[in-house]
Amino acid sequence: MAEEELERIGSDALAKVHQTIPEWIEVFSLCADETRIRILIAMHAAPGSSVSQLAEATQLSANTVTQALATLHRAEVVQAQRDGKYRRWQLIHPGIHQLLHQLEAPHSKLHPEHQV
Repeated sequence: MAEEELERIGSDALAKVHQTIPEWIEVFSLCADETRIRILIAMHAAPGSSVSQLAEATQLSANTVTQALATLHRAEVVQAQRDGKYRRWQLIHPGIHQLLHQLEAPHSKLHPEHQV
């Protein structure tokens, strides 16, 4: 393969994904934090968990979980729904969901197997 063709192929590939690069950089930076990725994995397996349930599952303090969830919520990665005195948290970002599948994050009966 000619050198010029390799350069063109690489350049064309970058042009196709150029618009999505900033989003993926944000996704990777959000997932690069151990606390956040642990919370996301736990939430992936048990969607609808409360802060105290996520704290127990990840062996982190409730305050640490709350701060991490605030960051993820601002980035529109997770959302909470009111359930009496609890807020139930759920992953809503399809890119991070897909990334968790690449990490082989397991499912549970609360989050059945599916294709992403």
